[in-house]
Amino acid sequence: MRVMLELTYRCNFKCKHCYIPESYKKEFRRELNTKQTFSILDQLQELGCLYLGFTGGEPFLRKDIFKIIRYAKKKGFQIIIYTNGSLIDEDKAQRLQRLSPNKIDITLPAVSKDIFERITGLKGSRDKVFEAINLLYKKEISLGFKTCVVKGNEFEIKKIRDFSNRLGASYRLDDMLMPRLDGSNEPYRYRGSPQSTVHSPQSTGSAENIGRATSAPVLQCSRKIYFRECGVTDNGELFKCDVGQSQAAITPYGELKMCLMIDYPGYKILNQEVTNFSPQFTVHSPQSIGQKSGLEEAWGKLKDLVAGIKPDKNYQCDRCAIFKYCRWCPAKAWAYNKSFTSCVPEASLDRTGEKRP
Repeated sequence: MRVMLELTYRCNFKCKHCYIPESYKKEFRRELNTKQTFSILDQLQELGCLYLGFTGGEPFLRKDIFKIIRYAKKKGFQIIIYTNGSLIDEDKAQRLQRLSPNKIDITLPAVSKDIFERITGLKGSRDKVFEAINLLYKKEISLGFKTCVVKGNEFEIKKIRDFSNRLGASYRLDDMLMPRLDGSNEPYRYRGSPQSTVHSPQSTGSAENIGRATSAPVLQCSRKIYFRECGVTDNGELFKCDVGQSQAAITPYGELKMCLMIDYPGYKILNQEVTNFSPQFTVHSPQSIGQKSGLEEAWGKLKDLVAGIKPDKNYQCDRCAIFKYCRWCPAKAWAYNKSFTSCVPEASLDRTGEKRP
């Protein structure tokens, strides 16, 4: 139903709290080419995928970005483009107007120039982003904004929200930083303080929900109703985000994984060997390792994998007194120690770093 397609890990911003490691950004030669990306879009359409998010890194660093968007539109996908906005000029804005994506979702770290550029690490980035927003707004392209709460922008939240409201744009606040995909906890060093959410209409945590962003009625209903109407069986206590049921993510290298924050299992899609690099789980049969596989087979394996991950001796949430206040999720556990069930110390801390009572 929903897929986040990472087109590149490269980015022109240098945000220190980014969850993508620098080493990933240097492997751009492994990125899918245009034809390979088209092949994945073909397979997604055949499997019935409807909501498609193009993300990165920064998607507009790809020279073929408009070819990809145009092809996806012809395939009938509902499309959101997640971008920092700094590379969108008049020409790109006109082309986006013609292609009419469902939404351009721009990350706004601040309104004030000095704070904005301190976070992005790029001089002149603030003016470029707000100029792009102005161009897109004048062309009546649907806009959305997201803010990651970090040190320095806590008191910018209300300004960003008010700015979003003036433009009639949707707005999300992400008040939970994640470890990097390689397990580094460095992003936690830049975590904001509790004051940051005082003026926030809502906090989304780390999950992206393409369905809600596009106001799709079927995805606005409760999870139980969704599963009943779609004939899908719930996958147990651990995953509450529909991973392995109706959503997944694909890396810039054509690997199917659970979500943006879980760099696993890495099933190759384009008629290449399926990669299974974790001996920790036994849900795969030996025959599945090394088989040729397309997206359909990889998706089937991912569903089986998720369904087979159950609470084990490491799982403590069901008997924890602060469970309903905790920010734990399997993605955090995986980033912490490559286990989907373990407790994560950072999850039960508030944004000051103090343990919740």
